[in-house]
Amino acid sequence: MPKEGEPALTLKELWFRYEKDSPDVLQGVNMQVPMGSIFAIVGGNGAGKSTLLKSICGICRAYRGKVEIFGKNLKKYSNTQLFQGCVTMLPQDPKSLFAKSSVRQELEEMDASASAVEAMAATCQIDSLLDAHPYDLSGGEQQRVALAKVLLTKPRLLLLDEPTKGLDGFFKERFAGILRALTRQGLTIVMVSHDVEFCAEYADLVSMFFDGQILTTTTPHRFFGQNSFYTTAANRMSRCVFRNAVTVGDVMELYERNREGTQ
Repeated sequence: MPKEGEPALTLKELWFRYEKDSPDVLQGVNMQVPMGSIFAIVGGNGAGKSTLLKSICGICRAYRGKVEIFGKNLKKYSNTQLFQGCVTMLPQDPKSLFAKSSVRQELEEMDASASAVEAMAATCQIDSLLDAHPYDLSGGEQQRVALAKVLLTKPRLLLLDEPTKGLDGFFKERFAGILRALTRQGLTIVMVSHDVEFCAEYADLVSMFFDGQILTTTTPHRFFGQNSFYTTAANRMSRCVFRNAVTVGDVMELYERNREGTQ
């Protein structure tokens, strides 16, 4: 069991390449993720962010360095110990997890009881979709079904690869609400994403991944407020007026403060 205050995930000098003579995709990655947080990793296309997630859960085995999950070396976990009650990953394409003719069957495939299926459907807000075919659902609904399916493994660390890809603003807000509720229950979430608006609004910490390394990790306000390229539309439009406003809510709040101050 991890000690109080111990991070959920620690990476120490992690190196990985796909072929012996190919360039390193991960080049000495160091990272620490606090328990119960939403930890976002941003960076350019092809930078290796998805590879980093796969290295965390052992799909890609680093040839050097260490992965510690809840204080225990990844190499000391059996597959059963790792993927049942510890770590799970939601891939970019939720349809890759679907093989049954109904949402209910997809969830029951995880060897979950009927009550557990119903409870998870409620958590992920898919109660009304249990009898639908997964391929008949919208992108946002498929994402929530896939999330429900991987959560039935009862993980403590959830890895998300581009979780908001294809989602509209309404579903993003609902999805974020689900993630925040899960962290309140003790789950730790690590996500890689190009969606800077989502990361700015909902992440607790944001890291920049570049050239095979984590370059910096800080709060969303510091990260996006001080970044010229990786920043939000709200920050780009308001930076000449407001300092470090990175979300629409920030801009509105600062506007109201200024308006009240002039009255």
